[in-house]
Amino acid sequence: MTPDVEAHFQSADEFLRESEHLIAGGFYRGAVGRAYYAMFHAATAALLNASVERRSHHGIISAFAEVFIKTGMLDKKYHQYLREAFEARSECDYLSFVSAGRRQAEVTAGRAKEFIIACKDLCR
Repeated sequence: MTPDVEAHFQSADEFLRESEHLIAGGFYRGAVGRAYYAMFHAATAALLNASVERRSHHGIISAFAEVFIKTGMLDKKYHQYLREAFEARSECDYLSFVSAGRRQAEVTAGRAKEFIIACKDLCR
């Protein structure tokens, strides 16, 4: 793995740990956001490892589907996890009337953990 790929995986692992700490503290909206960023950095790492570079959130999500889902390298659920986490993070960050509960935060963090493992496996 290149240093950039490794750095993104380190960020993914750190954001996942932050999400878990926020859940423990009862900060569920923040936990959802951190879980999304864990997936975002894992997806970025996997794409960089495949020599694909994108800058925007939508670009990463779209390229992830093109490179790994449509080719059958990963199950389509991983694209769904990434899209749903992005939408939940956006709602939690920008819509004051939206709240996240413990269950949503735990599910999103669990999916992030699974997503990171799948992305790391792609890079081995």
